[in-house]
Amino acid sequence: MNHGPTFSFSTLILALTFMGCLNGAFAGLLFRRKRWYVWAAAGAVLAYGAQEAYSWYRWAYIGAGSFEHGLGYGACAYIVANCAALLPLLVLLIVSCIRPCRRPAQWLGAAVLCIALSAGAYGVTRGNAPEEIHTVRVTVPGLPASFEGYRIAQITDTHIGPYYSCDDLDAALGAAGVAGASLAVVTGDLIDDTRYMDAAARILHSRQRDFRDGMLYVWGNHEYYRGRSTVREALEAAGIPILENDHTAVRRGGDALYVAGADYPWAKGPAHAAEMKEMADEAFAGIPAGSRTIFLAHHSDFIDEGFAHGAALTLTGHTHAMQFGIGGQPVFTPFKYTRGMYSDGTHLGYVSRGDGGWFPFRLGCRRELVLFELHGE
Repeated sequence: MNHGPTFSFSTLILALTFMGCLNGAFAGLLFRRKRWYVWAAAGAVLAYGAQEAYSWYRWAYIGAGSFEHGLGYGACAYIVANCAALLPLLVLLIVSCIRPCRRPAQWLGAAVLCIALSAGAYGVTRGNAPEEIHTVRVTVPGLPASFEGYRIAQITDTHIGPYYSCDDLDAALGAAGVAGASLAVVTGDLIDDTRYMDAAARILHSRQRDFRDGMLYVWGNHEYYRGRSTVREALEAAGIPILENDHTAVRRGGDALYVAGADYPWAKGPAHAAEMKEMADEAFAGIPAGSRTIFLAHHSDFIDEGFAHGAALTLTGHTHAMQFGIGGQPVFTPFKYTRGMYSDGTHLGYVSRGDGGWFPFRLGCRRELVLFELHGE
Protein backbone atom coordinates (compact mmCIF):
# COMPACT_ATOMS: atom_id res chain seq x y z
CA MET A 1 0.00 0.00 0.00
CA ASN A 2 1.36 3.44 -0.94
CA HIS A 3 1.67 5.79 2.03
CA GLY A 4 3.51 8.66 0.36
CA PRO A 5 3.18 11.37 -2.28
CA THR A 6 1.77 10.09 -5.55
CA PHE A 7 3.62 12.56 -7.75
CA SER A 8 7.18 13.77 -8.13
CA PHE A 9 8.01 17.27 -6.89
CA SER A 10 10.96 17.26 -9.28
CA THR A 11 8.52 16.80 -12.15
CA LEU A 12 6.38 19.64 -10.82
CA ILE A 13 9.39 21.96 -10.56
CA LEU A 14 10.41 21.07 -14.10
CA ALA A 15 6.89 21.69 -15.41
CA LEU A 16 6.56 25.09 -13.70
CA THR A 17 10.02 26.13 -14.90
CA PHE A 18 9.08 25.18 -18.46
CA MET A 19 5.86 27.16 -18.02
CA GLY A 20 7.94 30.18 -17.03
CA CYS A 21 10.09 29.68 -20.12
CA LEU A 22 6.98 29.63 -22.31
CA ASN A 23 5.57 32.74 -20.63
CA GLY A 24 8.82 34.60 -21.29
CA ALA A 25 8.90 33.44 -24.91
CA PHE A 26 5.24 34.35 -25.49
CA ALA A 27 5.75 37.80 -23.95
CA GLY A 28 8.93 38.42 -25.96
CA LEU A 29 7.25 37.42 -29.22
CA LEU A 30 4.06 39.33 -28.38
CA PHE A 31 6.05 42.54 -27.83
CA ARG A 32 8.16 41.78 -30.93
CA ARG A 33 11.50 41.55 -29.15
CA LYS A 34 14.28 40.30 -31.42
CA ARG A 35 15.91 38.50 -28.53
CA TRP A 36 12.74 36.81 -27.40
CA TYR A 37 14.83 33.84 -26.32
CA VAL A 38 16.39 36.03 -23.62
CA TRP A 39 12.87 36.68 -22.32
CA ALA A 40 12.26 32.93 -22.38
CA ALA A 41 15.41 32.31 -20.38
CA ALA A 42 14.50 35.05 -17.92
CA GLY A 43 11.02 33.57 -17.48
CA ALA A 44 12.51 30.16 -16.72
CA VAL A 45 14.98 31.61 -14.22
CA LEU A 46 12.28 33.62 -12.43
CA ALA A 47 9.94 30.62 -12.25
CA TYR A 48 12.66 28.33 -10.96
CA GLY A 49 13.84 30.95 -8.49
CA ALA A 50 10.31 31.41 -7.12
CA GLN A 51 9.97 27.67 -6.54
CA GLU A 52 13.34 27.50 -4.83
CA ALA A 53 12.39 30.45 -2.59
CA TYR A 54 9.09 28.73 -1.75
CA SER A 55 10.87 25.48 -0.89
CA TRP A 56 13.51 27.30 1.18
CA TYR A 57 10.91 29.27 3.13
CA ARG A 58 9.01 26.11 4.09
CA TRP A 59 11.90 25.12 6.37
CA ALA A 60 13.62 28.45 7.13
CA TYR A 61 10.54 30.43 8.23
CA ILE A 62 11.19 29.87 11.94
CA GLY A 63 12.92 32.97 13.20
CA ALA A 64 12.75 34.62 9.79
CA GLY A 65 12.44 38.39 9.56
CA SER A 66 10.01 40.51 7.56
CA PHE A 67 12.18 40.35 4.43
CA GLU A 68 12.28 36.54 4.49
CA HIS A 69 8.54 36.34 5.12
CA GLY A 70 7.93 38.72 2.23
CA LEU A 71 10.16 36.62 0.00
CA GLY A 72 8.29 33.43 0.88
CA TYR A 73 4.85 34.87 0.23
CA GLY A 74 6.07 36.77 -2.82
CA ALA A 75 7.38 33.51 -4.29
CA CYS A 76 3.93 31.98 -3.88
CA ALA A 77 2.33 34.98 -5.57
CA TYR A 78 4.73 34.70 -8.51
CA ILE A 79 4.09 30.96 -8.91
CA VAL A 80 0.37 31.70 -9.19
CA ALA A 81 0.95 34.53 -11.69
CA ASN A 82 3.19 32.24 -13.74
CA CYS A 83 0.39 29.70 -14.04
CA ALA A 84 -2.36 32.25 -14.66
CA ALA A 85 -0.61 34.14 -17.47
CA LEU A 86 0.25 31.22 -19.77
CA LEU A 87 -2.96 30.67 -21.72
CA PRO A 88 -3.94 34.37 -22.10
CA LEU A 89 -0.46 35.23 -23.41
CA LEU A 90 -0.61 32.39 -25.93
CA VAL A 91 -4.02 33.53 -27.19
CA LEU A 92 -2.88 37.15 -27.44
CA LEU A 93 0.30 36.10 -29.27
CA ILE A 94 -1.81 34.31 -31.87
CA VAL A 95 -4.16 37.29 -32.18
CA SER A 96 -1.19 39.65 -32.60
CA CYS A 97 -0.28 37.85 -35.84
CA ILE A 98 -3.17 39.81 -37.38
CA ARG A 99 -1.49 43.15 -38.02
CA PRO A 100 -4.43 45.48 -37.12
CA CYS A 101 -4.79 43.58 -33.83
CA ARG A 102 -1.13 43.74 -32.86
CA ARG A 103 -1.18 46.92 -30.79
CA PRO A 104 -4.41 46.06 -28.88
CA ALA A 105 -3.04 42.58 -28.21
CA GLN A 106 0.14 44.08 -26.78
CA TRP A 107 -1.82 46.39 -24.52
CA LEU A 108 -3.93 43.47 -23.37
CA GLY A 109 -0.78 41.42 -22.85
CA ALA A 110 0.62 44.07 -20.52
CA ALA A 111 -2.72 44.12 -18.69
CA VAL A 112 -2.69 40.31 -18.36
CA LEU A 113 0.75 40.39 -16.74
CA CYS A 114 -0.33 43.12 -14.31
CA ILE A 115 -3.58 41.34 -13.44
CA ALA A 116 -1.84 37.99 -12.93
CA LEU A 117 0.73 39.52 -10.58
CA SER A 118 -1.95 41.51 -8.73
CA ALA A 119 -4.15 38.43 -8.33
CA GLY A 120 -1.20 36.47 -6.98
CA ALA A 121 -0.36 39.23 -4.49
CA TYR A 122 -4.00 39.58 -3.38
CA GLY A 123 -4.46 35.84 -3.06
CA VAL A 124 -1.54 35.38 -0.68
CA THR A 125 -2.60 38.33 1.50
CA ARG A 126 -6.27 39.32 1.74
CA GLY A 127 -7.50 36.27 -0.15
CA ASN A 128 -5.91 33.94 2.36
CA ALA A 129 -7.16 35.79 5.46
CA PRO A 130 -9.06 36.18 7.64
CA GLU A 131 -10.71 32.86 8.47
CA GLU A 132 -14.49 32.83 8.14
CA ILE A 133 -16.54 31.40 11.00
CA HIS A 134 -20.07 30.38 10.23
CA THR A 135 -22.80 28.09 11.52
CA VAL A 136 -24.51 25.50 9.34
CA ARG A 137 -27.93 24.34 10.51
CA VAL A 138 -28.37 20.61 9.88
CA THR A 139 -31.70 18.78 10.06
CA VAL A 140 -31.31 15.25 11.41
CA PRO A 141 -34.50 13.17 11.21
CA GLY A 142 -34.99 11.23 14.42
CA LEU A 143 -32.45 13.25 16.39
CA PRO A 144 -32.95 12.56 20.11
CA ALA A 145 -34.47 15.57 21.88
CA SER A 146 -31.50 15.78 24.25
CA PHE A 147 -29.26 16.62 21.24
CA GLU A 148 -31.48 19.40 19.89
CA GLY A 149 -29.22 22.33 18.99
CA TYR A 150 -26.06 20.26 19.53
CA ARG A 151 -23.01 21.98 18.01
CA ILE A 152 -19.98 20.34 16.43
CA ALA A 153 -16.93 22.36 15.38
CA GLN A 154 -14.86 21.02 12.48
CA ILE A 155 -11.15 21.81 12.26
CA THR A 156 -9.41 20.49 9.15
CA ASP A 157 -6.41 20.98 6.89
CA THR A 158 -4.60 23.36 9.21
CA HIS A 159 -1.20 22.19 7.88
CA ILE A 160 0.60 23.81 10.82
CA GLY A 161 3.88 25.14 9.50
CA PRO A 162 4.97 28.22 7.56
CA TYR A 163 1.48 29.44 6.67
CA TYR A 164 -0.61 28.40 9.70
CA SER A 165 0.71 28.62 13.23
CA CYS A 166 -0.05 27.00 16.56
CA ASP A 167 -1.47 30.37 17.62
CA ASP A 168 -3.90 30.17 14.70
CA LEU A 169 -5.00 26.71 15.88
CA ASP A 170 -5.47 28.00 19.42
CA ALA A 171 -7.54 30.94 18.16
CA ALA A 172 -9.76 28.71 16.01
CA LEU A 173 -10.43 26.30 18.87
CA GLY A 174 -11.06 29.21 21.20
CA ALA A 175 -13.59 30.69 18.78
CA ALA A 176 -15.32 27.30 18.47
CA GLY A 177 -15.58 27.02 22.25
CA VAL A 178 -16.98 30.53 22.60
CA ALA A 179 -19.54 29.72 19.87
CA GLY A 180 -20.91 26.92 22.04
CA ALA A 181 -19.57 23.81 20.33
CA SER A 182 -19.92 20.71 22.52
CA LEU A 183 -17.58 18.62 20.39
CA ALA A 184 -14.55 19.52 18.25
CA VAL A 185 -13.50 17.18 15.45
CA VAL A 186 -10.19 17.37 13.59
CA THR A 187 -10.50 15.75 10.16
CA GLY A 188 -6.86 15.36 9.23
CA ASP A 189 -3.82 17.21 7.88
CA LEU A 190 -3.12 18.86 11.21
CA ILE A 191 0.57 19.53 10.71
CA ASP A 192 3.24 19.92 8.04
CA ASP A 193 6.16 20.78 10.32
CA THR A 194 6.52 18.18 13.07
CA ARG A 195 8.88 20.50 14.94
CA TYR A 196 5.62 22.04 16.19
CA MET A 197 3.76 18.79 16.89
CA ASP A 198 4.33 18.86 20.64
CA ALA A 199 3.18 22.47 20.84
CA ALA A 200 0.10 21.67 18.75
CA ALA A 201 -0.70 18.69 20.97
CA ARG A 202 -0.45 20.86 24.09
CA ILE A 203 -2.94 23.30 22.59
CA LEU A 204 -5.35 20.49 21.73
CA HIS A 205 -5.00 19.10 25.25
CA SER A 206 -5.58 22.47 26.93
CA ARG A 207 -8.54 23.30 24.70
CA GLN A 208 -10.34 20.01 25.29
CA ARG A 209 -11.92 21.47 28.41
CA ASP A 210 -13.65 24.09 26.24
CA PHE A 211 -15.81 21.35 24.73
CA ARG A 212 -18.21 19.37 26.89
CA ASP A 213 -17.61 16.20 24.87
CA GLY A 214 -13.94 16.83 24.10
CA MET A 215 -12.24 16.25 20.74
CA LEU A 216 -11.96 13.50 18.15
CA TYR A 217 -9.37 13.03 15.42
CA VAL A 218 -9.10 11.17 12.10
CA TRP A 219 -6.05 10.76 9.88
CA GLY A 220 -5.29 12.78 6.76
CA ASN A 221 -2.73 12.07 4.07
CA HIS A 222 -0.19 14.59 5.38
CA GLU A 223 0.18 12.70 8.66
CA TYR A 224 1.62 9.89 6.56
CA TYR A 225 3.90 12.27 4.67
CA ARG A 226 5.28 13.94 7.80
CA GLY A 227 5.43 10.95 10.16
CA ARG A 228 2.23 9.43 11.46
CA SER A 229 3.97 7.73 14.39
CA THR A 230 5.22 11.12 15.62
CA VAL A 231 1.72 12.60 15.36
CA ARG A 232 0.15 9.56 17.04
CA GLU A 233 2.52 9.68 20.01
CA ALA A 234 1.84 13.37 20.59
CA LEU A 235 -1.94 12.99 20.27
CA GLU A 236 -2.06 9.99 22.58
CA ALA A 237 0.06 11.82 25.15
CA ALA A 238 -2.39 14.74 24.91
CA GLY A 239 -5.37 12.42 25.39
CA ILE A 240 -6.91 13.09 21.97
CA PRO A 241 -8.90 10.02 20.80
CA ILE A 242 -8.13 8.89 17.24
CA LEU A 243 -10.97 7.22 15.35
CA GLU A 244 -9.13 4.79 13.12
CA ASN A 245 -11.93 2.86 11.36
CA ASP A 246 -13.76 2.93 14.66
CA HIS A 247 -16.58 4.75 16.42
CA THR A 248 -17.56 6.20 19.75
CA ALA A 249 -20.77 7.45 21.35
CA VAL A 250 -21.68 10.81 22.85
CA ARG A 251 -24.36 10.28 25.51
CA ARG A 252 -27.02 12.44 27.05
CA GLY A 253 -28.79 10.33 29.65
CA GLY A 254 -30.23 7.36 27.79
CA ASP A 255 -29.73 8.95 24.36
CA ALA A 256 -26.68 8.49 22.16
CA LEU A 257 -25.17 10.22 19.17
CA TYR A 258 -22.57 8.04 17.46
CA VAL A 259 -19.44 9.36 15.77
CA ALA A 260 -17.59 7.07 13.34
CA GLY A 261 -14.21 7.83 11.79
CA ALA A 262 -12.19 6.41 8.87
CA ASP A 263 -8.49 6.25 8.07
CA TYR A 264 -7.07 7.75 4.87
CA PRO A 265 -7.43 5.56 1.73
CA TRP A 266 -4.37 5.03 -0.47
CA ALA A 267 -5.57 2.58 -3.11
CA LYS A 268 -5.96 3.86 -6.67
CA GLY A 269 -8.41 3.09 -9.45
CA PRO A 270 -11.20 0.57 -8.75
CA ALA A 271 -9.49 -0.48 -5.51
CA HIS A 272 -10.01 3.03 -4.11
CA ALA A 273 -13.76 2.57 -3.61
CA ALA A 274 -13.25 -0.94 -2.26
CA GLU A 275 -10.75 0.27 0.34
CA MET A 276 -13.05 3.06 1.49
CA LYS A 277 -15.97 0.63 1.81
CA GLU A 278 -13.85 -1.72 3.89
CA MET A 279 -12.79 1.14 6.18
CA ALA A 280 -16.34 2.46 6.54
CA ASP A 281 -17.75 -1.02 7.19
CA GLU A 282 -15.24 -1.43 10.02
CA ALA A 283 -15.98 2.04 11.43
CA PHE A 284 -19.74 1.48 11.50
CA ALA A 285 -19.61 -2.11 12.74
CA GLY A 286 -21.41 -2.37 16.07
CA ILE A 287 -23.39 0.87 15.82
CA PRO A 288 -27.02 -0.05 16.64
CA ALA A 289 -29.34 0.04 13.65
CA GLY A 290 -31.27 3.28 13.36
CA SER A 291 -28.82 5.27 15.47
CA ARG A 292 -28.05 8.84 14.51
CA THR A 293 -24.41 8.90 13.37
CA ILE A 294 -21.87 11.55 12.37
CA PHE A 295 -19.14 10.19 10.06
CA LEU A 296 -15.65 11.75 10.01
CA ALA A 297 -13.11 11.28 7.21
CA HIS A 298 -10.41 13.32 5.56
CA HIS A 299 -10.96 12.37 1.91
CA SER A 300 -14.19 13.81 0.50
CA ASP A 301 -14.93 10.63 -1.48
CA PHE A 302 -16.03 9.12 1.84
CA ILE A 303 -19.26 11.09 1.51
CA ASP A 304 -20.58 8.25 -0.66
CA GLU A 305 -19.82 5.80 2.15
CA GLY A 306 -21.56 8.10 4.61
CA PHE A 307 -24.64 8.04 2.40
CA ALA A 308 -24.47 4.27 2.01
CA HIS A 309 -24.09 3.65 5.75
CA GLY A 310 -26.89 6.01 6.72
CA ALA A 311 -24.78 8.68 8.42
CA ALA A 312 -26.86 11.76 9.12
CA LEU A 313 -23.86 13.99 8.39
CA THR A 314 -20.42 13.20 6.93
CA LEU A 315 -17.66 15.74 7.59
CA THR A 316 -14.60 15.81 5.30
CA GLY A 317 -11.85 18.10 4.05
CA HIS A 318 -8.76 17.36 1.90
CA THR A 319 -9.74 19.38 -1.19
CA HIS A 320 -9.28 22.88 0.33
CA ALA A 321 -12.16 23.58 -2.12
CA MET A 322 -9.30 24.00 -4.63
CA GLN A 323 -8.59 27.40 -3.01
CA PHE A 324 -10.02 29.20 -6.04
CA GLY A 325 -13.70 29.92 -6.54
CA ILE A 326 -16.18 32.19 -8.28
CA GLY A 327 -19.62 32.91 -6.89
CA GLY A 328 -19.18 30.44 -4.05
CA GLN A 329 -18.30 27.57 -6.38
CA PRO A 330 -14.92 25.99 -7.14
CA VAL A 331 -13.48 26.72 -10.57
CA PHE A 332 -11.71 23.37 -10.78
CA THR A 333 -13.48 20.22 -9.59
CA PRO A 334 -11.12 17.22 -9.82
CA PHE A 335 -13.01 15.61 -6.92
CA LYS A 336 -16.55 14.26 -6.94
CA TYR A 337 -17.21 16.32 -3.82
CA THR A 338 -15.14 19.51 -3.73
CA ARG A 339 -16.80 22.23 -1.64
CA GLY A 340 -19.75 22.74 0.68
CA MET A 341 -22.83 20.66 1.40
CA TYR A 342 -24.05 17.66 -0.60
CA SER A 343 -27.08 15.42 -0.14
CA ASP A 344 -28.51 12.17 -1.47
CA GLY A 345 -31.97 13.39 -0.54
CA THR A 346 -31.85 11.98 2.99
CA HIS A 347 -28.27 12.21 4.27
CA LEU A 348 -25.80 15.07 4.16
CA GLY A 349 -22.07 15.39 3.50
CA TYR A 350 -19.88 18.46 3.88
CA VAL A 351 -16.50 19.34 2.37
CA SER A 352 -14.75 22.08 4.32
CA ARG A 353 -12.67 24.74 2.60
CA GLY A 354 -10.11 24.12 5.34
CA ASP A 355 -8.71 26.19 8.18
CA GLY A 356 -5.26 26.49 6.62
CA GLY A 357 -3.21 25.11 3.74
CA TRP A 358 0.28 24.19 2.56
CA PHE A 359 0.15 26.86 -0.17
CA PRO A 360 -1.14 30.25 1.06
CA PHE A 361 -3.02 31.41 -2.05
CA ARG A 362 -6.81 31.70 -2.01
CA LEU A 363 -9.13 33.63 -4.30
CA GLY A 364 -12.90 33.55 -3.78
CA CYS A 365 -12.40 30.70 -1.33
CA ARG A 366 -11.54 31.90 2.17
CA ARG A 367 -10.40 29.62 4.94
CA GLU A 368 -13.24 28.50 7.19
CA LEU A 369 -14.13 27.20 10.63
CA VAL A 370 -17.56 25.54 10.50
CA LEU A 371 -20.00 24.97 13.35
CA PHE A 372 -22.68 22.39 12.62
CA GLU A 373 -25.86 22.83 14.65
CA LEU A 374 -28.07 19.74 14.77
CA HIS A 375 -31.85 19.96 14.84
CA GLY A 376 -34.57 17.36 14.63
CA GLU A 377 -37.40 17.60 12.15
